[in-house]
Amino acid sequence: MKFRPLFFLLLLSTGCELLTLFDRTPPTCIIHSPADSTVATGIVQVVAEAFDSLGIATIEFYADEVMFARESSNQATAEWDTRQLAENSWHKLFCIATDLAGNRGASDTVNVQIQKTTQQNVFHGEITLSSNRSWEIKFRAEAGDIVIGAARSATSGTISRFSLLDEDNLQKYRRNQSYTALYEQSNVRELSLSYQFTTDGFYYLIFFNNTGSTQTYWGRFVLE
Repeated sequence: MKFRPLFFLLLLSTGCELLTLFDRTPPTCIIHSPADSTVATGIVQVVAEAFDSLGIATIEFYADEVMFARESSNQATAEWDTRQLAENSWHKLFCIATDLAGNRGASDTVNVQIQKTTQQNVFHGEITLSSNRSWEIKFRAEAGDIVIGAARSATSGTISRFSLLDEDNLQKYRRNQSYTALYEQSNVRELSLSYQFTTDGFYYLIFFNNTGSTQTYWGRFVLE
């Protein structure tokens, strides 16, 4: 009898290995931002998400068939440097997700045109969140930069909470501690943002949904 717990642990471990061994279904990968046929400049934040019943190992980011980033998460943001690309040229973005069984699945292709402007794209697209889920958009800003943009609910609900946080307050937010947002709106159908940064660093736009149902949010934000 004393060996029974060990037996069940071995059985559970073997069962997990068998699940990955016989899994032949590729994961799903989606690029949320930038949107297809959009204009981009400078350092572009490419936002992707992957789905799989057993879990995601990595998401790889590609521009014109060349991988430029890899992240070990089912939700990821990668920086694509367009500063050396020709103005008005078109480029193809896609991501490939790998699940825990080694299956790979590619996203649809997103076509992006390069324009040399003073604006830098932070996010442009849609995010779908189930209830009690959040989404973080990471970007880099320098002192004097201004982030401007707007967001709205693309469904019949509201944006439960939208926040702009610095690195320190993001960690407090993740630990469910009291935090100080640089900007925050709650329970609105749409919002607009204009905020000038005073220090260099990484910053985060966070969408949170606790409406009790799945919501889709549209947003577009740029740095000037």
